[in-house]
Amino acid sequence: MNRHVLDDPDRLSDRARAFLDEHCRRSPISLDDPGQWYECTGVDGRAVPGPAGGLERLTDFVARFGGMAFCGERPGCYGAHRNPYVFHGFVSSGWDELGDGDRVATVGHKDGFALTLSWSTGRIGVVEADFWIADSAVNLLESCALGQCVYTDEAWSEAVELGGKGPGWGLTAVGSDAFRGLVGEVVEASCEWNRWYVDEQVAVHGWRVTYDMDRPESVMAWYRDADGRRRIESVAGPLWPDAGPPTGRST
Repeated sequence: MNRHVLDDPDRLSDRARAFLDEHCRRSPISLDDPGQWYECTGVDGRAVPGPAGGLERLTDFVARFGGMAFCGERPGCYGAHRNPYVFHGFVSSGWDELGDGDRVATVGHKDGFALTLSWSTGRIGVVEADFWIADSAVNLLESCALGQCVYTDEAWSEAVELGGKGPGWGLTAVGSDAFRGLVGEVVEASCEWNRWYVDEQVAVHGWRVTYDMDRPESVMAWYRDADGRRRIESVAGPLWPDAGPPTGRST
């Protein structure tokens, strides 16, 4: 059986390990009877045997991530640790078949919604079985760690578009892909729906909700100094002064 993710020094970045030290709590796990709640269903909802090695895979997931409760990536917990992502400390589900042939298992919860694990890809979902938010549990941890670093660091000034909606609403003139090549992508924290571009002067976070693909990408950007501000303006156009306009949503 694999060790817990924190026991593997090559599994997480130093930033993610520091994030878990501050923002993660781990409850005891139980693998005394791992098959107690294990029941697989077919696409019609009827009980089926399930995939070969299915119970072992969930047992391994619990051993590595079970019992962890950690803060989301935005807008930053500031020590409150409310509404965390939680991975169950025991095997709490079997594998349920989806209409596309993939299978998912419930491995935790967030804000009252189930966190799901994809059999075919290892992706993590929330809200519905196939509404994906991360490429893996480690990818989710890395994104949350980076978000807590950026969203709560007062050294970063939020980029607010001139004529935009105001502080907390992000950039609306461009998508996060506009910064590709200008700012390095943080690959371990990024996935198809959640992109991070960060260097010493500029930070950009773009994300989509997979349950509403018609909703445009949300993009937040920050800069540390005048050069970083100029680099964002070269992509997004003029920005408000550091204080931002007098109205808008607070982050």
